[in-house]
Amino acid sequence: MKKKLRRIFIVFLVLDLCVTGYLGFRLVEASVPDRLFAFVGNAEDVALPLFFHTEEMQAQETFHVTNKGNGFSILSEKAGNYRVPVSLFGVWPVKNVDVHVIEEKKVAPSGEPIGIYVETNGLLVLDTAEIEGEDGLTYEPGKNVVKSGDYILQWNHRPVTTIARLNQEIQKTGRKKVTVTIRRGKEKLEVAIRPILATDRRYKIGVWVREDTQGIGTLTYVTEDGFFGTLGHGITDADTGTLLNLQDGELYRTKILGIEKGVNGEPGELQGYINMIATNEIGDIKKNTRLGVFGKMKQDSISNYCNHYVSVGMKQNIRKGKAWIYANLEGEAKKYEIKIEDIDLNSSDNKSMIIRITDKRLLSLTGGIVQGMSGSPLLQGGKIIGAVTHVLVDDPTRGYGVFIENMLAE
Repeated sequence: MKKKLRRIFIVFLVLDLCVTGYLGFRLVEASVPDRLFAFVGNAEDVALPLFFHTEEMQAQETFHVTNKGNGFSILSEKAGNYRVPVSLFGVWPVKNVDVHVIEEKKVAPSGEPIGIYVETNGLLVLDTAEIEGEDGLTYEPGKNVVKSGDYILQWNHRPVTTIARLNQEIQKTGRKKVTVTIRRGKEKLEVAIRPILATDRRYKIGVWVREDTQGIGTLTYVTEDGFFGTLGHGITDADTGTLLNLQDGELYRTKILGIEKGVNGEPGELQGYINMIATNEIGDIKKNTRLGVFGKMKQDSISNYCNHYVSVGMKQNIRKGKAWIYANLEGEAKKYEIKIEDIDLNSSDNKSMIIRITDKRLLSLTGGIVQGMSGSPLLQGGKIIGAVTHVLVDDPTRGYGVFIENMLAE
C-alpha cells in the first residue's frame, strides 16, 4: 500500500513539475514580442528574458542584429520586413520576431477635447419589437428576419440612409411584402418583410434602428501631413456593442463645461457642448476601427490642435514607472503624472498597458480617468508612446492605454 501511494505521489509530483515548467515557459515566452517596429537608421535595443538568445545576423548588409547581455540590438539602413529567430539557451527555437522597419516619423500630441459626429453606413438595427395591429392582434414582423447588429441598406431596392426615409418607404409599401437589403458582418443579404398597420393607422415593421451618433473625446495626435488619430478605441453602439460601420463623420470644436468626477463603480465624464455648424468643423473622419477613429484635419485647423512635434516611442522602449498624460482639462493642454504598471508587448488590441493616475492635481480635478479622456496622449522620455483608452470602473484611478504604434499602423 505504501509503495502504491509513493508511486502515486511521484506521478503527481512529476506532473506538477511539468505543468509548472510549461506555464513558466509560456509566461516567459509571452514577454518576447511577436512583432516590432523600428525606424531606419535608429538602433533599437530589445530586452529578452534570462537564457533567451537570438542569432547575430546581417541581411544584405542593411539589417544588423547584435546580441547583448539581456537581449539584442537591431539596426537597419533600409525600410523592409525582417525576421529574427529567438531560442532558449540558443538551442530550442521559441519564436520568430517579425521586425518592420519604417521611415522615422514625428507626430504632434494634441490632448485637445473634440466633438465627434458619425453617420452609419446604413441604419443600424438595435432590436425588434412587438406591434399591436389595427385588428387587435400582436405582430413582430422583424423577428427572425433581422437581428441586432445588422445594417438596413435598402428598402424595396431603394437606398435608405435616414430613419425618416425608411419610414416614408414603409408607408408607401402598405401591406405588401418587400425585399430589404441588409448587411450582416461582411455579408450582404436580401430578406423579406411585410409591414403591419398599427393602431395609430401607420405601417410599422417593429424594428428599432439608429442612424448616427455623437460624443466627446480627446484628440491623440496629428501627423506632419495632417492626418489625425483619436480615442484609441472604436466607436461602438451603446445598446448592441457593435463597432459602427461609418458612412461619414466629422470632428468639431467643443468646449468643456464641467467635469463629473469618477468614483468606484461609477466612471465620471467630461461634460461639454458640440455646436455642429460648418465653421466649427475641424476634420473629416475616414475610418472607425477597434484601435481608434482616424481621418484628415482641415488645413486651417492644424495649428490650433498641435503645438509641437515629437518622436514616436515604440513599445520596446516603454518602461514601467513614471510617464505622463497630456490633456486640456483646465483651458490649456498640460502634462499630468501617471505610473505605467504593466505592459503587454504582444497586445494587438487597445489594452496594451495598465496605467495609474498619480498626479494629485488630476485626481482632484477628475478623480482619475473619466469618459471623454479617451485618446489623451501618453508620453514618456519626451516621446509619444500611446493613448488612454478605458477606465477600470471599480478603480477610476486606473485604466488602459494603447500603443501609439498600433494606432499609427491602422
